[in-house]
Amino acid sequence: MSLNRFMNENLSVIREEIIRKIPNPEFDSHEFIRHFARKYETIYIEFLSSYKLEPFRNVHAQIGRFLSERQELLQIKDHGTTQSPNIFGIESTNERWVKTDPGSSAQLELTFKKGKIGRKVSSN
Repeated sequence: MSLNRFMNENLSVIREEIIRKIPNPEFDSHEFIRHFARKYETIYIEFLSSYKLEPFRNVHAQIGRFLSERQELLQIKDHGTTQSPNIFGIESTNERWVKTDPGSSAQLELTFKKGKIGRKVSSN
């Protein structure tokens, strides 16, 4: 089974049990991959072992492409790029995502933070 097929078949689990459980309203692909690898450890290792050359780069690129192509279904939105440690602890550029599910506690937190930005605090 291909990684793309696996992720499509498990899309609702990925959305509900990985993305929604990431504690912050914003996250990056590296953080998603760490959560994905924990949730699906055995299959993740199988996908990695199917590549002789650059297994992490190949699998992680497919995961990133899946996130990008399924943003609406996953209730996320591309939010530019960021630098963060990859699975090996090496800082590298990757995509940043913001949750779009209006009912999620993370989205409510983001809305609250945005509402506070730029407000003047009056002193009486």
